[in-house]
Amino acid sequence: MGKILTIGIPVYNMEKYLERCLDSVTGIPNLEDVEIIVVNDGSKDRSLEIAKTYEHRFPTSVKVIDKPNGGWGSGINRSIKEATGTYFKSLDSDDWFDTNQLSKFVDVLKNITADLVLSALNEVNEHGDIINTRAYDTEFTEKVFDFGQFLKETTLCGPIHAITYRTNLLRDNNFLVWEKFYGDLDYISTPLEHVRTIYQTNLNIYQYFIGREGQSISIEGYRKHLDDYLAVARKAIKLDSARADITSQELRAILWQTVKERALWPYKLLLQQNYLGKEPYAQAKLKEFDSFIKTNHPRLYKAIATERLKGFIPYILLWRHLGFNIYRLR
Repeated sequence: MGKILTIGIPVYNMEKYLERCLDSVTGIPNLEDVEIIVVNDGSKDRSLEIAKTYEHRFPTSVKVIDKPNGGWGSGINRSIKEATGTYFKSLDSDDWFDTNQLSKFVDVLKNITADLVLSALNEVNEHGDIINTRAYDTEFTEKVFDFGQFLKETTLCGPIHAITYRTNLLRDNNFLVWEKFYGDLDYISTPLEHVRTIYQTNLNIYQYFIGREGQSISIEGYRKHLDDYLAVARKAIKLDSARADITSQELRAILWQTVKERALWPYKLLLQQNYLGKEPYAQAKLKEFDSFIKTNHPRLYKAIATERLKGFIPYILLWRHLGFNIYRLR
């Protein structure tokens, strides 16, 4: 029998955390069912050396790929390309899995067939304290649901750390995640239109480390990687504009809300003074992005103009037509 689960781990300069990460996935009793692909993305520290020791210790389960730096998404894409497991799950190298829960999860995957599997997760601080747990309504767990019916009955909550895809769903639809920063936004939403079945479990697998310096969700992260966010937002906008064959009203609503969120964030980011609104490039970047939406997705362009600050100020409309940034008054 082949591998049940492939775990893709992109690594860039994570020698401080990598052993914790790899110990958590190699310590399970059913390791023979798991493939761990560690993609060293041009690290300049000891990450490759550390990964190689695990490949040597667990040669039938750990595979190390060393390549030039290409960004998080390039590591995920390489992992998907090389994966032999029925299911695929990503793991960031500064995070880890609960080993006991992972073992149980692998056994669950052996006995189900679903395009998308969602699992519970913990958010953990630098002291190891759990600061938040994301779990699911038990009425909608431990059973394979038709995706369309599932969306009619409950809310989809699938952050990247909860997601496991059927590997062939990604491959058969030629899915390639955006290769730079914020590729996780692409990974979360783009494959959804191909999902037909879903399974949720409250096995609490992913341990998401919150608070590490340099994380992409910080303002400094957005400052350094603004162009990457704008690029992944453009990809989502063009993709949504071309969608025509999604029959599920509920899925269309989810994808529409997702693309609106992707589109709205640059306005908030580049207008708000405590974010990037004071940067000299802010207005030019936002005008270019706004023009892109107008050209490529007129419906979205019109829809976001109605977004209101504090429920009554159409801040994008004011900025577009009067050049007035309401955030400067705050």
